Amino acid sequence: MIDWHAVEMELERGKRDFERRLEEGRAEIRKRLERVEQCCKEAEEARRRDWEKLEGRLMTAEEKRQHDADSLQRLMARMTEEYVNIVRAASEDIKQEFAEGRAESRGQTEALLKMMDRLPPD
Repeated sequence: MIDWHAVEMELERGKRDFERRLEEGRAEIRKRLERVEQCCKEAEEARRRDWEKLEGRLMTAEEKRQHDADSLQRLMARMTEEYVNIVRAASEDIKQEFAEGRAESRGQTEALLKMMDRLPPD
C-alpha cells in the first residue's frame, strides 16, 4: 500500500530543496556578475587615467564619449563571456544530476524487480 501522505511530504521537500538551490544559484550568478562589473569599472578608470597621463590633458567630450562606448563594449564582452561560463557550468551540473538520478532510479527499479521475483505467485 502506498503512503500518499509520505509521497506528498517527499514532493514538498523536493520542491523546497529545488527552490533553495535555485535561489543559491541566483545569488552566486549575481555575485559573479557584480565582480565582473566591478573589475571592468576599475580597469576602465585605470585606462582613462593612463590615457590622460600619456596625453598630458583631460579628455575632451568626444574622447570621453568614445572611451565610454569602448568601455561599454568591453563590459558587454566580459559579461557575455561570464554568462557563457555560468551556462556551461549549470549545464554540467544538470547533466551530472540527471546521471545520478538515472543511476538511483535504475537501482530502485532493480531492487523492486528483485522484490517482485520473491513474491509468491497469486
